[in-house]
Amino acid sequence: MARARRGEPKQGVPEVLGRFGFFARGIVYLFVGGIAARVALLARGLPEGPAGALQELLEGWHGRAALWVVAAGLLSFVVYRLADFVRAPSPIAKIVSLVGAIGALVLVWTSIRIVLNVRSGGAPAFREWGGRLMANPWGRGALALGGAIAVVAGLVEVVRAVIGKLPKDFVALVIARDSRKWASRLARFGLLAHGTVIVLVGLSVFRAAVLTNPREIVGTGGALRKLTLIEGGPALFAVAAIGLLAYGLSMLVLAAHRRRRLR
Repeated sequence: MARARRGEPKQGVPEVLGRFGFFARGIVYLFVGGIAARVALLARGLPEGPAGALQELLEGWHGRAALWVVAAGLLSFVVYRLADFVRAPSPIAKIVSLVGAIGALVLVWTSIRIVLNVRSGGAPAFREWGGRLMANPWGRGALALGGAIAVVAGLVEVVRAVIGKLPKDFVALVIARDSRKWASRLARFGLLAHGTVIVLVGLSVFRAAVLTNPREIVGTGGALRKLTLIEGGPALFAVAAIGLLAYGLSMLVLAAHRRRRLR
């Protein structure tokens, strides 16, 4: 076996889990962006979130096996982010890792429900959970806090994309100098689209808490549909669709390359 080049770490268990997890996330968002691009170009159907993307994956070639692989990859990502949570040096870094783990865990649960022919989830399930949460005295506050955290997380991604300060996963990539430029641009475009969608979802959750109306909650598909309702919406929607495709591709770039250990 060839030795790793100088400066490259050996493949440890967290590294392998992370690459498998980024691969699974990449597949999910390629489907999300692909469905949105199809809607933008052909004006057929509606944009979908990860739940709809996973359902379409199930209906494809060897769909059940493919969905199990994606679910396993997403579970690997949960473990990878939890390892990041344990090793993170600052409280903010710990929160970011924990939020990533929770988000991936939701996708794992959605994948398993779909492959077992249980109700798939998506925005209706989020609204149901929101309604149950509001039934508790502390529910509205918790929902508002969750929405605010999502808005902040989305804005962080947007700002990172605009100023070019990519997350540590991208910074640590061991990638050839002539390829790093296009990989960085791809990641920035993807982060911009993904962050914008997260902001819209977070705002819907916060609005639901303020109005005590869980029907205000939207998922990724609903957030994309909201883009079409504002001025210049169809063009923004098309850009967002391409951006989500870029986000999925950037996840595959993360899966394909080693990462240096950052101190």
